[in-house]
Amino acid sequence: MRIDRLFHTMGKQMLLVVALLFGWQSFVAADVVTSEQLLAESRVQQQQAEVSTFLARDGVRQQLMAHGVDADSAMERVNALSAEELSMLHAQIDQLPAGEGVLESVLFLLVIFMLLDIAGVTDIFPGL
Repeated sequence: MRIDRLFHTMGKQMLLVVALLFGWQSFVAADVVTSEQLLAESRVQQQQAEVSTFLARDGVRQQLMAHGVDADSAMERVNALSAEELSMLHAQIDQLPAGEGVLESVLFLLVIFMLLDIAGVTDIFPGL
């Protein structure tokens, strides 16, 4: 009789442990992703890579330093841009002539984005 009671108690304890372990499982919901969404995400990643490559060039980094802008800070700001803002910046970089005006235009766009963020129009740079 005593052994039956011991197995009965142990069975309840094991059932409680199993119930607790399975109760802590989390479930993940999945959603359908369209081709257009994948294409848009791919386009944003490509544009971000191209702008980052542009900012990583030695000449651009030197010009940023000459104007008192930290190149790493500029890179962080570019990474914080929304898809629309990144698209605008990418289009401007592609349309600008090679040479002197490129850096000033990029700095001008970054200053415009900073002013819009400070004014509360956008939330590009959450740290400002």
